[in-house]
Amino acid sequence: MAYFLHKQNDRWLLSNVVRDYFKEVCKQANVPFLSPHALRHTHAVHLLESGANIKYVSERLGHKSVKVTADTYLHVTEKIENEALDLYSDYINF
Repeated sequence: MAYFLHKQNDRWLLSNVVRDYFKEVCKQANVPFLSPHALRHTHAVHLLESGANIKYVSERLGHKSVKVTADTYLHVTEKIENEALDLYSDYINF
């Protein structure tokens, strides 16, 4: 079972409690529900797309190895692919 640390009172919360609370907040805000894990995934992909070092992202997510981070989050997005092609184009035209 996953837990989240509540920063204001240093108490651990069960992941289902966090998910249920977040679901209610989304409902009240009239936005589609995304799980807290989906937000974590989006955050990790955005960091990687922005050029953040994968070692930094891995440590931020608490992974035991960079391989876990790469296998989980470093799927090729259109932005990453376009930037890689631009880098290659600049390289061969230098």
